[in-house]
Amino acid sequence: MVLCGSAVLRSLDVAADLMAEHPRARLVVTGGRGHSTPTLFAAVRSWGIADDGSSEAAVLAALLVSRHGVDAGRITLEEASAHCGENASLTAPLLPDGHAVVVQDPTMQRRTHESFLRALAGRDVTISSRAPFVPVVRPDGGYDDAGHRAWGMDRFVDLVLGELRRLRDDERGYGPRGTGFIGHVDVPPEVEASARLLGEAFPEAARG
Repeated sequence: MVLCGSAVLRSLDVAADLMAEHPRARLVVTGGRGHSTPTLFAAVRSWGIADDGSSEAAVLAALLVSRHGVDAGRITLEEASAHCGENASLTAPLLPDGHAVVVQDPTMQRRTHESFLRALAGRDVTISSRAPFVPVVRPDGGYDDAGHRAWGMDRFVDLVLGELRRLRDDERGYGPRGTGFIGHVDVPPEVEASARLLGEAFPEAARG
């Protein structure tokens, strides 16, 4: 099992539940420090946790132990990765053959899944993804109950459009024509059309 570092703390609930359902499973918590690290520490500030320079993996693992009762002996830390591609490439050597479930921020789930497929190519490991929830925006611009306001709307749009840029197989993306962290992904035309409309409504995010 893999838990990727992010500021979506509902991921902790999902990871803890999976560990309880599978008592023989081990968990790799992956995440060093990167551009989203301040967002994680902002999310846990109300729990009395300050940014002391710890990795995202260390913070999340400590919360799994202290707040969810997960046995620390079942957790392995990967603390060197700075982004999604490295989450996969640096975690892959720590995973045994078999099946692994990856838990991630739902806006990053597809790219993360693709990154692990790439990193584990040629290995006898199957990957499945478990998003903590699927955010849904109502016509009035608010979130439904599943969204739990993990992000403000501007931040959410920025994340969604940023993910699409990374999934495209071009020089700016994560695919073979870009960084090479993932394989080729076909983005459906209707998704591209929706992204254009969203970019027109949120031009600052579109320029990211």
